[in-house]
Amino acid sequence: MNESQHVSPNTLIKEGRVSFNGFSTWYQVTGSTQSNRIPVILLHGGPGYPSFSMEPMEVLAKSNRALVRYDQIGCGKSSLKDIPHDSSMFVIDLFVRELEALVAELELEEYVLLGHSWGGMLAIEFALTQPVGLKGLILYSTLASIAEWTVATEKLVATLPEEIQATIRKARLTNDTESPEFKTAEHEFNRRFVCRLDPLPDCVQLAEAALASDNEVYKVMAGGSEFDSGGAMTPLKNWDVRPRLKEISAPTLCISGEFDEATPEVMGTLVNGISGAEWYLVPGASHSAHLETPDLFYPVVEDFLNRLDTSVGRK
Repeated sequence: MNESQHVSPNTLIKEGRVSFNGFSTWYQVTGSTQSNRIPVILLHGGPGYPSFSMEPMEVLAKSNRALVRYDQIGCGKSSLKDIPHDSSMFVIDLFVRELEALVAELELEEYVLLGHSWGGMLAIEFALTQPVGLKGLILYSTLASIAEWTVATEKLVATLPEEIQATIRKARLTNDTESPEFKTAEHEFNRRFVCRLDPLPDCVQLAEAALASDNEVYKVMAGGSEFDSGGAMTPLKNWDVRPRLKEISAPTLCISGEFDEATPEVMGTLVNGISGAEWYLVPGASHSAHLETPDLFYPVVEDFLNRLDTSVGRK
């Protein structure tokens, strides 16, 4: 998708790279960080699923708000493919430090984090470091515990046709996530709970193609599929921040879809654990509400951001 489709031709768009961990992280800023509205940093999912699918969110820059989109280290335009590196470096702390480096590079004194799926997990981890400039969190279709996510995923898998369930069970035993049978099963799960649009939007197809050609981070951290949580997700398999949610003091909006793989039970844990958190369940959407139901998603996000602007005296 081209930026000109959803932002003014006069909107400032700046690309750059920040040096990090001996490599470099690509970022793009749409809009001016010097405006009177709090900038938003977009944290994409995966891990290792590049930011193409979040590009439509730059529509938020229409209100003179800066949007920062970046590809986390190891994927997209921050890929390390064909660059010597140690894959064991892909742990949560790496991505927290990368985000710290980006905030410092852009000299952002105030900002909001909008994290989708894994990006929401990263947003939570970053918030728990108590950064001074964090003015708000938007936790979009995410989670607080891999164990809880695994239980929720099992319940969703149990709603699929028996032959699809059998294929998924077999793949868990063989660790074969590349067979045509598994790809068919994965497609059916994704069609119901990840993105219900057919055909998939161009931005999603770009992200899918990028992941298919460079999936090291996803393999290392997520095991190669949505069904390996808690099994092959070695760096994340014991991840559970439920006891620490009470430490988050930033105003928080939780948003998820009616048919989301981030189920109401999973999202409810976040809402109940973070003091004062709001929650909007988007009717008719799954894990991609910003693409499936933009007319419902964006007004809620914009209202939350506008209230933050007012609360910190920037409007």
